Amino acid sequence: MTTLTLQPSGKTFEFEAGTNLLKAILAAGEALASKCGGEAKCGACHIFVKEGRKGVSKLTPAENAKLDTLVGIGSKSRLACQVTLLGTEPVTVELLGALN
Repeated sequence: MTTLTLQPSGKTFEFEAGTNLLKAILAAGEALASKCGGEAKCGACHIFVKEGRKGVSKLTPAENAKLDTLVGIGSKSRLACQVTLLGTEPVTVELLGALN
């Protein structure tokens, strides 16, 4: 199991290792935009992995290419649709594109 904390709400949830981060966020009841169906093409699910970067899958070439086209990215930027929770350590993410 992986502990996932979502910011700015501060809510914490438990998910199985191997769970897609976007699916976990949506299953937790949070709203996060995703217009491309998880294909790393729209960038709408851009988030920051604030803690636990070793607890998520590595950046893929497709994800990296899309992040290079977005404004406001940083070293903690990821596309939630491309991230898998590994279960190796707790993960905290900041939902940048949260729909409220």
